[in-house]
Amino acid sequence: MNASYIDFAKEIGFTEGAFFDPKALSFEDSAILRDGCKANDCGFYGRYWTCPPGVGSEKKVSAKIRSFDRGLILQMLTEAVSCDLQPELFADLSHTFNDMTTMVKEELEKEVGNVFTLGMSNCGICETCTYPKSPCRFPDRMIPCISGHCVNVYRLWDSTGFRRATLSESDFYSILLWNES
Repeated sequence: MNASYIDFAKEIGFTEGAFFDPKALSFEDSAILRDGCKANDCGFYGRYWTCPPGVGSEKKVSAKIRSFDRGLILQMLTEAVSCDLQPELFADLSHTFNDMTTMVKEELEKEVGNVFTLGMSNCGICETCTYPKSPCRFPDRMIPCISGHCVNVYRLWDSTGFRRATLSESDFYSILLWNES
């Protein structure tokens, strides 16, 4: 895999990106991350297929992530945005971020085939999610939550050597996973 995908991601608005080995990920923070989901600060727990419990158990999601050969983590830095104090701006940024992630996914899929994508927040494709009454209408387009999949995105990002957001910034992350042919 070459750096052209990271270059493409930067051209469309991401700040940085790095490749990683999904099989080497630590899931030692799984319980803490799931407890954070259950606290439901975001309001998404139990309401979407992209969030717990809809995504499956800790064991199921960690096994799924480790089933992939390659990973790409992308970061977008913005001016500080509060999901509590600026909910409309935060929602707009989240949708833009997911659109950008989808663009990178589509570029990757041209070369590697199917790509599984994780992001921040709920996926936002549908106005109303079918969870839990009916299956997801767009399982190939949804962008499930990173922390709901028991990945400590900050621990992963710190391993890249790139910086995180400062106090005057907000950071958004997405993860793209695939298998080599």
